[in-house]
Amino acid sequence: MKAMKVNFRKNISNLDKSLDNKSYINQSLSMFYHENSKFTRFELMKQGIRIERFSNPFVNKRASQPYKAHPTSKTFSIKEYEDTDFKADIFNTILSRRSRRTYRDYAISLNEIGKLLYFSYGITGKEKMNDEDHFWHFRAVPSGGGLYPLEIYMYLNNSVLPKGIYHYRPDISSIELIAEGEQMEVIKEIVYAEPIINITKCSCLVFITSVFGRNLIKYGDRGYRLILQEVGSLSQNMSLICEALHLASCMAGGYIDNKVNDLLMVDGTLETIQNIIVIGKTNS
Repeated sequence: MKAMKVNFRKNISNLDKSLDNKSYINQSLSMFYHENSKFTRFELMKQGIRIERFSNPFVNKRASQPYKAHPTSKTFSIKEYEDTDFKADIFNTILSRRSRRTYRDYAISLNEIGKLLYFSYGITGKEKMNDEDHFWHFRAVPSGGGLYPLEIYMYLNNSVLPKGIYHYRPDISSIELIAEGEQMEVIKEIVYAEPIINITKCSCLVFITSVFGRNLIKYGDRGYRLILQEVGSLSQNMSLICEALHLASCMAGGYIDNKVNDLLMVDGTLETIQNIIVIGKTNS
C-alpha cells in the first residue's frame, strides 16, 4: 500500500486564518474582485473604448435622468425646505461628528427630512447638454461620470408624516410613500442592530441602494469601486448634516440583504441595499 504524502506546511496554512496568512487572502471574494478589477495599460485602453461608446447622444440623454419613480404613490414635497441660507461651521461639524446609538422619542420634522435629503443627494446645479434643451444635473457628492447610481429610501418611525417606507425623488424634490404602516418589528428582525443601536426609538432609518446599470454600462467591473466610493460620500454627507441639525446618527452594517431588499421592494440584483443609517435625537 502506497503511503500518502502529507504536505504539513500546506495543511497548517489552510488552518491558519490569521490576517497575514496568504491562503486566507486567496479565499477572499473581496480580494478576488479587487485583483481582477485592477487596471493595466491594456485594460485602460479597453475602458477608453467603452467610454467612447457611451457618448452616444441617446445614451447620454438617458443617463442624464437617473431618477426612479413610483407614479401611483402619494408624494410629499420638500421643495420649500431646500433652504440655501442654512449655515453650519463645517470644521466644527466634522470635529463633533460621532456615531450615537441611543435615542429618545422625537418626531423628525419635514424641515429636517428635507434638509437631510437635499443637502446630501439633492440636485445642486445643472449644465446644458450640447445639442438641445436637456440638462445634466449635479449633486453634492462626487459620482463617476456624474451618473448618480444611488437611490435613497427612508422608514419614518417617528415623524410628522405617516409611518412607512418612503422613496426620495430629487428630480421633483419630494418623497413618495411606497408602503404605509408600522414596519419596526420587521426591521428589527432583518437589521441586526439592537441592543447596540437602539433602533426602536429612532426617528427614521435611511436605506441607500445602488442601481448597478447606471454605472456599469460605462465603467464595467471597475464601476463597482466607484459605486462604493459614492455610497461612502453620501453616507458621510448624511452624518455631517445630522450633526449640523443636532440629530444623532449611526451606520448599521449588519443586515440580511435580500430581506431588506424585499422591504424596499427592489429586486436585489439590478438594485440592492448598500448601507443603512439610523437617525434620531439623543438626550444630550
